[in-house]
Amino acid sequence: MATIVKTPSATWKAVIRKSGWPTTVKTFRTKRDAEDWSRRTEDEMVRGAYIQRATADRMTIQVALERYLKEVVPTKRASSQIADVKRSRILIEHLGKYSLAALTPEIVAKFRDMRLAGEDRRDQRGKPQPRTNNTVRLDLALLGHLDRDQRVGRRSYRQSRFEYPSACPRIGPQSALISR
Repeated sequence: MATIVKTPSATWKAVIRKSGWPTTVKTFRTKRDAEDWSRRTEDEMVRGAYIQRATADRMTIQVALERYLKEVVPTKRASSQIADVKRSRILIEHLGKYSLAALTPEIVAKFRDMRLAGEDRRDQRGKPQPRTNNTVRLDLALLGHLDRDQRVGRRSYRQSRFEYPSACPRIGPQSALISR
């Protein structure tokens, strides 16, 4: 059972302490929201489907990509390093403000469609210059690398005691390209 307490700042804090699970705390503006969240979370814990999303809610794509560039890219070949830096700039510009938990296949598909249509690049007359399918595939593959390295547990991440949140959506070139 969750404990719901009113805080001095007039918000409601729900605390869930369940055997076999880490203590989970979240703050809400209304008591009803706190009760609803605690009920849903406890239900997920009972079913074994609970995923702690707090870290994924806080970490943005920009932070994750910058970390990837700092820790993983230096271990790659020089030509791959250059390509990853260029592609990461594009991803940071268009998707960088999204949190890892908020990035959905719909958002990735919208990014893919925008890149394929060339809406982000225009010629001298102002006409869009579409990207090739392979260019967009490689852009999306970089997002997939973030996801894969998080699941596989790259050595450099382990050494830095850094883990990408497990609530990251499963992203990759195939998830966005299939819906086309």
